Amino acid sequence: MTTTEYPAATGTDNDFARLSSRARNAEYAIFAYIGISAIVLVFELLELAGLVDLMSLTPGPLEDAYGLAAILMFVIFVGSVVLVSMWIYRAHANLRDRGIEMETSPGWAVGWFFVPIMNLFKPFQAMRELWSESHFESDSYGDPAPGAIGAWWGLWIVGNILSNVSLRMTSYGTGDSITIAIALSVVAGAMLIACAFLLRTIIRDITSAQNTEVNMRAVFE
Repeated sequence: MTTTEYPAATGTDNDFARLSSRARNAEYAIFAYIGISAIVLVFELLELAGLVDLMSLTPGPLEDAYGLAAILMFVIFVGSVVLVSMWIYRAHANLRDRGIEMETSPGWAVGWFFVPIMNLFKPFQAMRELWSESHFESDSYGDPAPGAIGAWWGLWIVGNILSNVSLRMTSYGTGDSITIAIALSVVAGAMLIACAFLLRTIIRDITSAQNTEVNMRAVFE
C-alpha cells in the first residue's frame, strides 16, 4: 500500500496544509489498524479451523501471540480514533472559517461519535455534509449520501453490532456458542477492515477537494 500525495495548499494561511498533514497521519493510523486487524482475523480463522484454541486456560505460543495482537489492535484503534478525529475537526473548521454555513460544528462533528443513540446517525450526517460542502454540492444535509459514505457507515454500524454480540457471547457462552461468537467476530472484523479502507478513501477525497476547490475559491474570491 502507498499513501496518497495530496495537492499542495495554495492559500495565504496554512489551514489546508494542516489538513493534508492530518490526513496523512490518519491514513498511516488506518493502515496500521487494517494490518493488525488482519493478523487478529487470521488467528480467529485458525480457531474456527481447530488449529488453535484461543480460549485455552493453558495458552501456547500462538495463543499468546493472539493475546498480544488483540492488545496491540486496541491501542492502534484508540490512536486511530484520535488522529481521524483531528482530521474531521480540521476539515469542518476549514469550511466554517471560509464562511460556509454548516449544520454541524467542528466540535460536534467529532463529539457525536461519543453520544449514545445519536452516534448511530449524527456522525454519518456530519460526514455527508462535509463531503458535499467540500465539493460544493447543494442541499448537502438532506441529499442522499455518496456511495462510499453510505457503505462506510453501514459497515461501521453493522460491524460494531456484530463485534459487541460476539464479545457478549464469548463472555457468557460455552461450547457451540463460542464457535458462533468467533464466527461473528470474523465477519465483524472483515466488515471493519472494509470500513477502514472506505474511510481512507473518504479522507483522501475530501482532503483533495478542499485543497483544490475550496482553497482556490478562497484565493480568488
